[in-house]
Amino acid sequence: MKKLSAKGMKVLKTCHLLFVMMWVVGVMAMALMSLIKPQSGDELYMVLFITRMIDDWLVIPGAMLTVITAIVYGVSTNWGFFKHRWITVKWIISVLVILVGTFYFSPKLDRCLEITILGREAALSNPELISNSEISLTGACIQSGILIFLVVISVFKPWKKKKVKE
Repeated sequence: MKKLSAKGMKVLKTCHLLFVMMWVVGVMAMALMSLIKPQSGDELYMVLFITRMIDDWLVIPGAMLTVITAIVYGVSTNWGFFKHRWITVKWIISVLVILVGTFYFSPKLDRCLEITILGREAALSNPELISNSEISLTGACIQSGILIFLVVISVFKPWKKKKVKE
């Protein structure tokens, strides 16, 4: 495949960084939203609704577009997909974060929204909602830390290049 020009690399890098920012800031915003302690069922609904919007408009597109630009990086630059250990680590961790967010945390958020729709005031003391909210806060904090770690290894590029067997 044809490699990108210097200008093309700069455009790709800019897009990739913007999408990473969307993803990281979105997850951190979700963590902050879960720190809000609503005083009414309506407030609880709005906190959960805003959290869902952050997920739908920042986290999910940011994560998906980050992966897409990363694939373009791998295909059209000399970075490759598994040429360097730090890139391999980023791929593995990024995919795991996306899968856990998609199949574990997102359904919990959706269930919390369902509970608040069915009974606003009763939702405030619903054990399932309280448990899911605590799990979501913990998960958002852990995911924020993991995503920051991925940014750090992108900057420092630790671990030497893999040795090629001859």
